[in-house]
Amino acid sequence: MTRVVLACAIGTGVVATAGGAAQAAPATEGGSKPVKTIEKGYALSCTGQSRGVTVAVDLYQNSAFGSHTSLSVETPDGEYGGGYGPEETTLFSNGTIAADIPVRKLDDTAEPAGNAVISGTYEAVGRPKPVHEVIEDPADHYVISKGTNIQLRTVATVDVLGERVPLSCSTSFAFDLTVWRLTPGQN
Repeated sequence: MTRVVLACAIGTGVVATAGGAAQAAPATEGGSKPVKTIEKGYALSCTGQSRGVTVAVDLYQNSAFGSHTSLSVETPDGEYGGGYGPEETTLFSNGTIAADIPVRKLDDTAEPAGNAVISGTYEAVGRPKPVHEVIEDPADHYVISKGTNIQLRTVATVDVLGERVPLSCSTSFAFDLTVWRLTPGQN
């Protein structure tokens, strides 16, 4: 899982905790109450290569926190990148993946280099898996998640810098979670 998807997933409590981690909410001091959100969405992390163009793409859509994208492109002519978030943009809808990400050269000029257009399809495979996690992020801030994740089968490409690059997605899942965030001792 790449850093952007990992950071987003940790923020929503989608990432599994280390073995043996606590499975109940930590005790609250001073009567603090957790903030509860219902979070539904998708996480996708893909890479691809075609004719000297190497691409890494992260797409993340969360009903409570909007959509986030990240793109990294390496070519013989240099490095490019782009992304946005949070935005109220739909990236995943009815089996279709669609994103349009502005791209800039990653040098002193930061020149615009057009857009990267990610397109594809997804479908749920298998059965939803239960999620029950407690994550401390950052210190003394807890994210407690309960719900389900389901694996997605994806077929996707990105059109960037005049090249169509097929993508292979190492992370691809949908989530449906109830998430509590709390800081013990805070009122």
